[in-house]
Amino acid sequence: MTTLKSVWIIEDDFRVAKIHADYVHNIEGFVVTENLRTGKETIEKLEMTSSLPEIILTDLYIPDVEGSSLVSHIRHLYPSIKIVVISAATEVSLIRDVLDLSILDYLIKPFEQQRLQRAFQKYLQEFHLFQNSKSVTQNDLDSLFYSESNNRVVDEETLVKGIDLHTLQIVKSIFEDLKTQELTASQLSDLIGSSRSTARRYLEYLVGEQFLETKLIYGTVGRPERKYVFRGTYEQN
Repeated sequence: MTTLKSVWIIEDDFRVAKIHADYVHNIEGFVVTENLRTGKETIEKLEMTSSLPEIILTDLYIPDVEGSSLVSHIRHLYPSIKIVVISAATEVSLIRDVLDLSILDYLIKPFEQQRLQRAFQKYLQEFHLFQNSKSVTQNDLDSLFYSESNNRVVDEETLVKGIDLHTLQIVKSIFEDLKTQELTASQLSDLIGSSRSTARRYLEYLVGEQFLETKLIYGTVGRPERKYVFRGTYEQN
């Protein structure tokens, strides 16, 4: 029986954390064993655990963490743990600091599952190389650092123009969590931090995918308000 490799996720947004966990669980051989929200919680868990994870996925924008300080802490005290940074941060100075800490990979939000899978494949390649060999050749190292699989650009399926899969999954998770609650485009835009027109684009896409249903609410004056509801709930009523 193959032992699943442990992955911890550090992400303060529970919806994003769930998406990342789903990505991990779809990659054979890995399982999420901890979902952590803060740097303090992570440090305490690392100090208490009897079984360190093989990989940690962490955001940089954690409320009680400044920049790359948490990554640095983990790297210096727990050098065996591989770290994959998942962040919206694109500042060159910050990314340079993080890369200097010898992380496994850096993924810019939003990203696709295939991109995370490439990071895990890189981990497995290194793991098997050093576990199964007493010495390595230059070809072994070249395959690790310069393999085609690590450098090629993955052709990912584009949904439609203006629709990002990562954001789409966040929108879907919101409706699945809310169940019976109806949302307008304006309400959704507040939840995902987008413009109203962007929120409506995702809503209408999900209507077309038959994930959502629409309801028109007529007031006393003006145009009727368009609300959206999770189709699974709508069909039960």
